[in-house]
Amino acid sequence: MVFKAEDIVYTMRKQGIEPNVVTYTTLMQGMFQLGRISAAGELWRKMLALGQVPNLVTCSILLDGYRRGGKIEEALKVLRAMQYSGLKLNIISYTILIDVLCKAGRIEVAKEVFGELSVNGLKPNVYTYTVIINGFCKVGA
Repeated sequence: MVFKAEDIVYTMRKQGIEPNVVTYTTLMQGMFQLGRISAAGELWRKMLALGQVPNLVTCSILLDGYRRGGKIEEALKVLRAMQYSGLKLNIISYTILIDVLCKAGRIEVAKEVFGELSVNGLKPNVYTYTVIINGFCKVGA
């Protein structure tokens, strides 16, 4: 299916229709769902090179895709890019971030990020609590 989607994007460009951030985000999500992690990362870099500005949904999909694929360092790179760009994270992005940090063995940093939620006007939800509890359990805390 994604191969067909990539063909459609190619056809769009051939007809002078430039894909936008939503197009690229949708394609990246499909790639992650099919386990094509490297291809999704390549598409991310291509999107940036073409001057497309990622939005919070794009970055959250990247964070989650890398997290699920075990590419923790890649997820942390996306996080740094998000922070550098000034994107305001929502509770979903923070929860993914906390999970990435826990899986990277950075429970103290995850705990700090969890503590920052209220400072940023966000309230943890059941998923956020579950992620941080799971992180503590894995380190025996």
